[in-house]
Amino acid sequence: MADSEYQAGVCNIGGTERTRRWQMGFASFAVAVLYVAVVLWFGLPVTYLLGTFVFLYGGALGVLQAQKGFCAAYGMSGRYGFDDGSGSVEDTAALASDRKRSLLIIAQASAAALLGTSLLYGAVLSL
Repeated sequence: MADSEYQAGVCNIGGTERTRRWQMGFASFAVAVLYVAVVLWFGLPVTYLLGTFVFLYGGALGVLQAQKGFCAAYGMSGRYGFDDGSGSVEDTAALASDRKRSLLIIAQASAAALLGTSLLYGAVLSL
């Protein structure tokens, strides 16, 4: 598959967009670590650690989209973006396939963030 070729439900972003997703993912994970450090350092209530979910979700979403070459937001809105151009998905079957893939990626990112947040919260409570 070429890096600039739209494939319904499979690939809707190219190299530059994938790089942005990697950057977003790793930046979100870094913010999650910083957030946890601040909560623990200042002795804030342990329940504040549940807020880590937001950052872990952003990290997981970015990494999953980069790995798969598929942007969930583009998929839900019927768009694609490659280094040599962007556009809209007109075919209803392709749009349905893109939306299904988007929901799967969102569910996977949510599950990963929930698992990570639960493990972190449980670990801190057990200290």
